[in-house]
Amino acid sequence: MNGIDNRHFSSQRLRMPWAAPHGFRQAVPQLFFGIGGVALIIFAAVQFQVKARPPSALVGPGTISLLLLIVIVFVSLRAGFVASVAVSLVAAVCLNYFVLPLIPSLKMKNPFDIVATVAFLVTSWVITGIVAQLRERSALLDTLFEQAPQALALVENLDRRVVRVNREFTRIFGYTQPEALGRPLSGLIVPGEFRDEAQRRTELVSQGQRVDAETVRQRKDGSRLHVRAVSVRISIPGGQTAVYAMYSDITDRKAAEIALQALSMRLMEVQETERRYLARELHDEIGQLLTGLRILLRLNGDSPSDALRTRFEQARTIVDDLLGRVRELSFDLRPAELDQLGLLPALLALFERYTAQTSVSVNFKHQEVERRFASQLETGAYRIVQEALTNAARHASVTEVTVRVWTGGNILNVRIEDRGRGFDPEVALKAPSSSGLIGMQERSMLLGGRMTIESSLGSGTTITAELPVRKAAAT
Repeated sequence: MNGIDNRHFSSQRLRMPWAAPHGFRQAVPQLFFGIGGVALIIFAAVQFQVKARPPSALVGPGTISLLLLIVIVFVSLRAGFVASVAVSLVAAVCLNYFVLPLIPSLKMKNPFDIVATVAFLVTSWVITGIVAQLRERSALLDTLFEQAPQALALVENLDRRVVRVNREFTRIFGYTQPEALGRPLSGLIVPGEFRDEAQRRTELVSQGQRVDAETVRQRKDGSRLHVRAVSVRISIPGGQTAVYAMYSDITDRKAAEIALQALSMRLMEVQETERRYLARELHDEIGQLLTGLRILLRLNGDSPSDALRTRFEQARTIVDDLLGRVRELSFDLRPAELDQLGLLPALLALFERYTAQTSVSVNFKHQEVERRFASQLETGAYRIVQEALTNAARHASVTEVTVRVWTGGNILNVRIEDRGRGFDPEVALKAPSSSGLIGMQERSMLLGGRMTIESSLGSGTTITAELPVRKAAAT
């Protein structure tokens, strides 16, 4: 249907202001109607003997001229500029023949009636030209409204009742203009649980703000769709205001985003599962083998030669070093505390190891996080803290980092603060080495939350993640 409508619109020539807004067959009756109106007014003028009255009389030539001008403007509205010019010429001839003594004025060299006639013609042509332009612009705006690719609804500013909708609104939501006219927009397309949100946005629009948001709306048949909604208040003649509500269907895009998020979440789950497996293999298999090898290298009271004793000690030192590296690698891949004990013990173990390795102390504050959370939520919060601490050690040049973890309502809040060098977040996120920051943002988004970065050069950095508890638990 859209393709047919677009072809129909493109085949129509945009009319210039002096072109008739209707076809020739439609303009001819209006032309004759205008001529008939002129004849009727002139007939009345003759009957009232307006020609013999002075211009200052209550019903004089000026009144007749005004009535003729009204007829000309009407013809301009109905039949266009060309037809109104024709009617104005007929009116001028009749006016001068029956009302204004133009020919005697020429003989008497009285320019008043001549000037009056010229003024009548100029005034009528100027007014009809302006009317034609206004009509053309109105027609163009109407066409743009109807042919807009977005669903448009024009509503009253106070009670939000629908004044007009376009064809795309009908296609998307199923309501024709007669069905929507005079009904509150929220009652048509806003689901019940979104009414409060829609009311808040309505109040913002009433205050003159432009509201742009992605939300859910409802079709006539009860099905729902994701839309991008834009609401703008406009002024209309008479000191009144109205609201343009524009909707774009983004259901397909949302479905693609959800599918992409599910894929990203699945990839992260696979990554964490693989890390968990590798960490267990390192700790249980390779770690045990190295421990057994270390036991075998004990001398157990024997007295070998000094050279052999030295080699045994060197081998034990190497094995001890390998054991330490295996433990570190296992912890980096997936700390056992995270799976066995939960988020809080895993963070405490991370801070202890972090301080030992970097000499940066961690001021840890927590509230209501002693319980277990969903595995994905615990993993996401842990990785965000881990990456933020790594960045602080590498770039911030600080001796202390503050970490706060707390729950408020159904949100797990994570905040990491330092008073280091700071950076420009917009520049840092575009840098090739910003994979850590981007990964933190992606984890927050995939958990249904959000992450903010507040930083500037010389003032330190604050990273805050707000992660929904219920959504993560249900995933």
